[in-house]
Amino acid sequence: MSTPPIVTIIIPSYNHQDYVGEAIESVLNQSWPAIELIVIDDGSTDASVRVINDILASRGGFRFLHGHPNQGLMHSLNMGLELARGDYFCELASDDFLPQDSIEKRALFLESHPNHVAVFTDGLSVQGDALTDQTILDDKRRLLFCQDDPIPSLLQGTLPVFATGLFRSKTMKDLGGFDPLFRCYEDLEMPLLLCQAGKIGQLTAPLFCRREHGTNTSTSTATIKTDKILCYQKLLNNPDFAKYTPILRRELRRAYLKLGRHISTTRGGTRYERELLKGAWPHAYKDIRLLYHLLKWREKA
Repeated sequence: MSTPPIVTIIIPSYNHQDYVGEAIESVLNQSWPAIELIVIDDGSTDASVRVINDILASRGGFRFLHGHPNQGLMHSLNMGLELARGDYFCELASDDFLPQDSIEKRALFLESHPNHVAVFTDGLSVQGDALTDQTILDDKRRLLFCQDDPIPSLLQGTLPVFATGLFRSKTMKDLGGFDPLFRCYEDLEMPLLLCQAGKIGQLTAPLFCRREHGTNTSTSTATIKTDKILCYQKLLNNPDFAKYTPILRRELRRAYLKLGRHISTTRGGTRYERELLKGAWPHAYKDIRLLYHLLKWREKA
């Protein structure tokens, strides 16, 4: 390989002052020789901007965008995708980090599999500051893309860890990037769209370090519950997914039920959540539990 293709890595940063430095350093220390790193701070209110600026001043090697109010993960990813010059594209959360050969192994896979539009990997769990030997994928997710059609499994909740993926930038741009309708849930719709765009590979090696702590977005917000509903609604209106309509309807009903339980558990949730729940009425005849939550909160929507 005379001139290695450029890999663009986007780090969307938000209130991870204790971890973002390690994320950036892990990219700057990659063995792959052609990397474009773009760090985008999404209105952090802690010292993240200062930490990132300190690394930029001492090491350089990346572009740093900041100064705008918080607009959500999808906005940051789309901004990065628009700026990306690389043949390949991936994201790295500001509280995760990469082993030194992570990009090299993923990029070489795509170079040797020109009919693949993406490749996902396994990863290792990081508990606080301690890297463990515990992998993050179960057997179902490890074998997800060995199936002839992984879409039913994806729709039913067997999802890759999206941040372990490396994608062809052109494919991502042709798909229109990330839908800002969803605030933080890139894991569901984009893998589905990628499955229809081409083949997806899976590497069994743990090429990603995923940190678990008290402020993980995935464990501290109810936004994923509402994003799922919006995603299933959108897919039901997409003729390309017509053959999966029975699965989509069932999963939409389940997502509404989870939202109803959340609203009841939090004694009312938010006004937005209660408004969204009202869309579940056509599905209530299939599940008396869903009907219960609809009746309970209909006067407070």
